[in-house]
Amino acid sequence: MSTFSVALIAVAVLLLLAAVGYLLAKCRVLSEELIPGMSKLLVYVCQPCLAIYTFSKSEFSIELLCGIGIFAAMIIAVHAVMLASAYFLLRKRAIAPVYRIITIGTTFGNCAFFGIPILEAMLPETASGLILYTTVYAVVMNVIGWTVGSAIISRDAKYISVKKIFLNPAMLGFAAAMIFFVLGVRFNGQYTKMLGSIIEQSARMATPLSMIVMGMRLSTMKISEMFSDVKLYITVFVKQMIMPLIAFGIALLLPGVDPGLKATFYITCSCPVASIVLNYSEIVGEGQKSAANLVLLSTALSVITLPIMMLLLPFLI
Repeated sequence: MSTFSVALIAVAVLLLLAAVGYLLAKCRVLSEELIPGMSKLLVYVCQPCLAIYTFSKSEFSIELLCGIGIFAAMIIAVHAVMLASAYFLLRKRAIAPVYRIITIGTTFGNCAFFGIPILEAMLPETASGLILYTTVYAVVMNVIGWTVGSAIISRDAKYISVKKIFLNPAMLGFAAAMIFFVLGVRFNGQYTKMLGSIIEQSARMATPLSMIVMGMRLSTMKISEMFSDVKLYITVFVKQMIMPLIAFGIALLLPGVDPGLKATFYITCSCPVASIVLNYSEIVGEGQKSAANLVLLSTALSVITLPIMMLLLPFLI
């Protein structure tokens, strides 16, 4: 099966999960009032458990630790390029919330909940050893999001603080994952097996729950509004085609880096706009409608953009 077909099927399966959420909400089996609570469950439970679970599947080594450092540096680099460029181009229009949402929407991607299934589909033989990099991506992105991202949306520098950097769900989950990882903790003992099972099940719940919530959110929106804003299409093009090309260029400039690491970097950078863009907008109370439309449009169009971008993947592996 071709790279394009594999990517297309993987994205289609994820969108089917979103369709389940949409139908459940439209049939009033699930109510709109459940969305905020389910979103908090994702952020405060599933995401930290996903970090711990992915790291628990890898054996600690200095080589892997160096790989994590290199991957984090690559993520910081591409985020810095994208955010700085978008902020510079749109800063004069930032008085309108939609342009602040667009600024971070060009950069923040659904690297974990969406990225892990795509990674497993594209690299089935090596994905198990590469999934932990998606956690590194999510942590770096969340730290930037809770600080710089929130400051851009709110136009308030108070969000850029040491507290926001270290005391957020993604960072706390990552800290716990790293401690267990370095100490070689495995949840397979007589007394820890049940805890390990809870962590694994919570982690596996992340992707389907994320997509179901997205489908539920779609049921509350006017489809015509989501597909009629040209600015959002441009944002999706930048996030899902320009950003991956920049990531591809960065990867090519690092010939000595493990091909699997570079492929993971490229795949995660090709993912659609992250739902945390909407979460941040809701937290600071700015641009919620634009954020929801952008996330949903981006996810819908990923069925086109992601398979196209995956055509370049063989050049990295």
